[in-house]
Amino acid sequence: MRVQQPVRDRNMSLWQSAVRQTLANRNDLSDSDKKQAEYGVSLHAQSEQIGKPLAAATEPPPGAGESPIASSTNIAQASKAAFDALQAHQNNDTATHGTLFSALQGLVTKYSSWDISGWVQCGWYYTKYYVLAHLPPSYNDWQAHAPADINFGVIDYRLPKNSRVLLIGDWGTHMPDNPDAIIHLGDVYYSGTVEECTANVLDVLDQIIADVKPPKRPAFFTIPGNHDYYSGGSGFYRTIGKVNSGVAGCTQQASYFCLRTEDSKWQFLGMDTGYGDRNPVEQQAPSLQVHEGAWHRDKLDTFSGTTILLSHHQLISAKEKLNGGPRPHLNENLYATFKQYFDRIAAWYWGHEHNFILFQNDLTIGKGDLPLKKGRLMGCSAYEETQNENPYAINNPAAKFMKNMPRLNLSDFKTDLQSFYNHAFAIFDVAPERITASYYEYPSWGEAKAPASDPPIDKFLYQEQLMPMR
Repeated sequence: MRVQQPVRDRNMSLWQSAVRQTLANRNDLSDSDKKQAEYGVSLHAQSEQIGKPLAAATEPPPGAGESPIASSTNIAQASKAAFDALQAHQNNDTATHGTLFSALQGLVTKYSSWDISGWVQCGWYYTKYYVLAHLPPSYNDWQAHAPADINFGVIDYRLPKNSRVLLIGDWGTHMPDNPDAIIHLGDVYYSGTVEECTANVLDVLDQIIADVKPPKRPAFFTIPGNHDYYSGGSGFYRTIGKVNSGVAGCTQQASYFCLRTEDSKWQFLGMDTGYGDRNPVEQQAPSLQVHEGAWHRDKLDTFSGTTILLSHHQLISAKEKLNGGPRPHLNENLYATFKQYFDRIAAWYWGHEHNFILFQNDLTIGKGDLPLKKGRLMGCSAYEETQNENPYAINNPAAKFMKNMPRLNLSDFKTDLQSFYNHAFAIFDVAPERITASYYEYPSWGEAKAPASDPPIDKFLYQEQLMPMR
C-alpha cells in the first residue's frame, strides 16, 4: 500500500494534512499504526476523487485483539464520516452534522479503540488550514519592493562552469553523486503545510547530508506546485528561508528564481505556476502573476547565454486536458509568455503529471511560431502512477512523444492489487559547450512490499545533449 495518495482537491488535501499533523502529535501510536491511519484516509481521498464508494466497514475477526487503529478500510469509513460531519458543521447544517457525528462515534466504538478526540483534533487542524487557504496566499513580488528591483530573485551564487545539477519533480529523496545544486519542480504533499515541508524536505535533506557526508552541502532551489499553495504557501516560504542556511550566496528570495553559471553560458529559470492553481476548481492551466511574466522576459532579454526553463505545471500534455479550446493539450497562457524566446531556450522541464516523458524535439506548436527545442516531463521523483492510471495515455495527439522514447518500467515491488511505475530523476552535467542530461529510474514500492534496504537507484534510461542556442 502507498501511504501518501495525494488528490487534486484542495479541501481533501487539507483534510489529509490535518490527519497527518494529528498523527504526528500522537505519542501513543506506533509508526505502523500511523501509517495505517494515514493510508486509510488516503483511501477516502481517492474514493472522493474518482467517485467510487468506499468498501464497507467490517468487524475485526474474533481473537484479533484490540488495536488503537482499525483496518485501513474502517479508517477510511471513519475519515469520511468525520470529514462529512465537519463539512456539515461549516455549512450550519446542524441536523446532518449530528447524524454524521453519531455515525462516526458508532464506527469508532465498534471497529476501533482510536478515540473520538483524535478526529476532533483533525477537525481543529483542518479548520486552521482551511482559514489559511482562504487568506491571500504568500507571494514575494519584485515590483512590490521599495524600490522595485527587477533583479530580486536572481541567486547571488553562480554555478561553477563545470558542475553537476540534480533535477527532481514532485519531490524526491535521493541525492546521488554529490551535485553542486538540487532543483525541485514543486509539490510537497498533501498541502504544503509547515509540518509537511519540514518533514519531507528540510529533515530529509539534513538526514541525507548526515548519511552521505559530502565535502560541501549542495544548494537546494525549488518552485512551488499547486499542493504547496493549498494551505497558503507558508510551508514553501519557510523552506526557501531555511534550506540554504550556511550555504553562501544561495538564499532564494522568491517563488521564482534565476540561477546562472559563473561564465554566463547557462541559466536555470524557475517560475511560479502553483499560485495560479491554488484552487483547482477554478483553473487547470495557470498563468503567471503579471509582474512575474515581466521578470522572466527581462531575464531572457538581457542574458547572452542559453536558458533551461523550469515550471511545475505542463506547457503541453498528451494525457491531460489543459483548456477547453481548440488546443486542449496546451497551456495557452505560458505559451504566449515564452514562445518568442524559444530560440534561446534549450529545454523546458516541468512536473505536475507523475510521469517521465520526452516530447518530440523541435516540436512545432503554433503555425509560424518558433519550435520548442525540447519539452520534458519530470514529475515522478517521489509519487508514482499505477498501471491502471495509464500515465502514457495519448488523449491529445498534438503533444507528440519523441520517437523511440524510453519509458519507465513497472516496479518489481508491486502489491497484490496494484502495479506501480518507477520513479525518475535527471542529472545535468554542465559545461560551457553543452549540458549532458542523463535520466535514471529507481524503484517505487508500497508499504506492503517495501524492500529491506534501498535498492540501487542508478538504472540508466536515456542521455541527451542540451546545446547552446546563442
